Amino acid sequence: MHPHVSFFDFREVIRSIAGLPERQQITTLKFELFHALDRANDFRARSSELEQRVAELTVENSVRTEEHSAFAARLNAELVHATRELAGAKNEQERRLRSLRLELVAAEAHCEALDEMCRSLLLIIEQAACPAEGPQASEASELSA
Repeated sequence: MHPHVSFFDFREVIRSIAGLPERQQITTLKFELFHALDRANDFRARSSELEQRVAELTVENSVRTEEHSAFAARLNAELVHATRELAGAKNEQERRLRSLRLELVAAEAHCEALDEMCRSLLLIIEQAACPAEGPQASEASELSA
């Protein structure tokens, strides 16, 4: 109960006992005092319970805060680890891609060299085939002459 309400109740009690004999006024005031003390005791008990509940909630909040902090720290560590792994995987991918590109360039160069060798061999074969026809052709011309 709010203090102003209690004071209002007290003023109402004083007004109500104004016409009563002194002994009855004292008895009524004692009775009202008893009720006021009872209410004060109830308020004190309730206040104590609420203070205890606040203390419990504060401890519970601290525990949860610590748990959340630990969880956040674990997640952060996992994130850092995953970020490092990702960076490592990207670096490895780039290294392998460069290696494959170098292999491709080497294979293309090798193919060009083989193409060039094949052309050279074809020329050699053609040249070897042409002189063979050339002497036969010259013998054939000599016989016809």
